[in-house]
Amino acid sequence: MIYAFISGLMVSTLGFVFIHYVNAYYQLFILASLLGLTAGAATSLSSDIRIALTYISIIMIPLISSMIMINTSLSLILAILMILFFLSQVIMIRQNYSQEQKIQELSVEKNLLNNLFSEAPLGMFSYDKNLNILYANRKLHKMFEYEHRTITGMNLNSLFDSTIIGVFHNILTQGTQSYSGPYITMNDRYLWIETTGFPFKNTNDDILGGIGIIEDKTIEYTHKKELESLHEKLQDQIEHNQLLLDENKQFISDMVHQIRTPMSVIMTNTSLIEMKSESQVSSYVTQINSAINMLSNSYEDLSYIISNDTIEYKDIELDLSHFINERIDFFEVISDANNKSISSSIESDIKVTMNDTELERLIDNNLSNAIKHSNDESEIEVMLDKNNSDIVLQFISKGENIHDVTKIFDKNYTESYGAKRSLGLGLNMVRTICEKNNISYSVHSEDNTNTFTYIFKV
Repeated sequence: MIYAFISGLMVSTLGFVFIHYVNAYYQLFILASLLGLTAGAATSLSSDIRIALTYISIIMIPLISSMIMINTSLSLILAILMILFFLSQVIMIRQNYSQEQKIQELSVEKNLLNNLFSEAPLGMFSYDKNLNILYANRKLHKMFEYEHRTITGMNLNSLFDSTIIGVFHNILTQGTQSYSGPYITMNDRYLWIETTGFPFKNTNDDILGGIGIIEDKTIEYTHKKELESLHEKLQDQIEHNQLLLDENKQFISDMVHQIRTPMSVIMTNTSLIEMKSESQVSSYVTQINSAINMLSNSYEDLSYIISNDTIEYKDIELDLSHFINERIDFFEVISDANNKSISSSIESDIKVTMNDTELERLIDNNLSNAIKHSNDESEIEVMLDKNNSDIVLQFISKGENIHDVTKIFDKNYTESYGAKRSLGLGLNMVRTICEKNNISYSVHSEDNTNTFTYIFKV
């Protein structure tokens, strides 16, 4: 920049200082020489618009001023022409600068596109109207196993697998095309590819060739097929399990139906026995009544299991205190027959809103388990009280500690075997009922005392 300004000042002295001392012929010579320098500068210095404009201004402005100062008709005409020339040079410099800026921007974009094209994780290539490949990136070479030779210059018709050639041929006449399907490489490797192609055109909208983008979807396709196969197997298994479940429900339903009739007969005949000879058979009747009540409780459990997912149990307001006392009365026959007793501490007039069938199953299963698993000649306590906004119901029994209180409510889990073995369904049913009715449940087992606690929200 400094050298350009110094040379411009040195040259401009010809027009500003010496042009006054020569005749018209040499004035025209100096004028032509300086105009030639500015014309050359307009091209050579246009890469930096500031230097170019400053350079021609240093030369032209003093020269124009000198011609005006000579004050002849010829010099005034020349001054006007030089002003016009000066303005045209400024415009040309600006245009050249703008063009160079655009060229630089296009060059940057070209380099960026070339980098994206070559480093893209997809196979990409371009080809001309004769299907000759003009360029192909590294990913395409690797995908088609041409890593040790170039695809550039090859004709698409010479590819090992001709499946996709029709797609790229149609692009030139029909526009954007796509393909999804198998492809066999030159080493007989099976691929599943997704291909998209589109034509590229010149400014006159003439098609020059096409661009293809190929993605290797082999892994995704394989996984998809495996998932579809697993899905089919799963569906078959679900249908099979559903069939077994339906058969199981039908079996339970049939058993419930079969239980109902003999149970009614037993209850009727027991009542007749009691009426005729109560003093002689009272102990036997007690055992029979106990068995009947246990059978009735099991019957109600089975009925609930097979109907809870099909019947909508509607909530009603219940007197919980009275309800528990009724169930205790029902189980006293069973507890007496098992040499156990039930004591209660029930706060009166406590009400809850839930379904009576579900409340009965909750209470009955706890009483039944307490009787079944407590020590002989022990007492089972049932406690109900209201504390602020909570209603607390507890069943306390003496017996072996529960080894794993975290699993006691799990389906089919049981810790007792032998004569006291159970199916492990009752407490799981209780958990389902608690979760459905927002009842908190917990178990505490310590010092051979097992406490089941249920908290109802008011």
